Amino acid sequence: MPRYTRAELADASGVAARTIRYYHSLGVLPKPGRAGKEVVYSDEHLDRLRDIVAMQGRGLRLDAIREVFDAEPTSGNWRTLFDPRSAQAAQRSAEIDDAELAALLGDRGSDVLTELIAVGYLERRGERWYVPDRPMLKGALVLYDVGIDIPLSGELRTMIRSRMAALADEVVRAVRDAAGGYAGEDLGVDLTRFRERLLAMAWEVGGTTLAAEVNRAAEEAAEARRETAGSPPVG
Repeated sequence: MPRYTRAELADASGVAARTIRYYHSLGVLPKPGRAGKEVVYSDEHLDRLRDIVAMQGRGLRLDAIREVFDAEPTSGNWRTLFDPRSAQAAQRSAEIDDAELAALLGDRGSDVLTELIAVGYLERRGERWYVPDRPMLKGALVLYDVGIDIPLSGELRTMIRSRMAALADEVVRAVRDAAGGYAGEDLGVDLTRFRERLLAMAWEVGGTTLAAEVNRAAEEAAEARRETAGSPPVG
């Protein structure tokens, strides 16, 4: 059975040694064995680290990951469910039937359906409805409920995705440049190795950061409006 030192396990898994110790403290990674005075790890630890990274790539927090391991089924099917490389986990689009669409739209009315189709949130395909991006559709409905019409939410969707695409290019480029020649490996191998951790970072901070920045911008706009309203007339 292969055995690893902590440094070797960190190199094989792409998880920093200090993070491995942290996972021990949280109970998501089994304690290492010992060979004399030396701490040693097995393939079980390597597989567990890869599972942790995969689940983080799907947006799961460590406390939720610990619960998954505590209730680990014997079949191991959960590995496919939480692996961000699997088709089930990665799929953002969907096809739904009329009943599912009616439940989704609720009492919002037929005008909303017409606008969703026009903007591209929905597309009729035979007997079913194609949803290109479920999170964006749900976001559009939330915005509609607070007074932002569907065409405007469509503009916001395009704006957000284009800016995020540019940001994603910068993030990957920065990691690629920093990882150049890591452990003597090819850059393509490096990026594959780091991809799941990049996904974990994106899930963890992406939505929170955008929400915080939107809140900041809204507060600054409100403050500017108050200052303008309170300013004496010029001349």
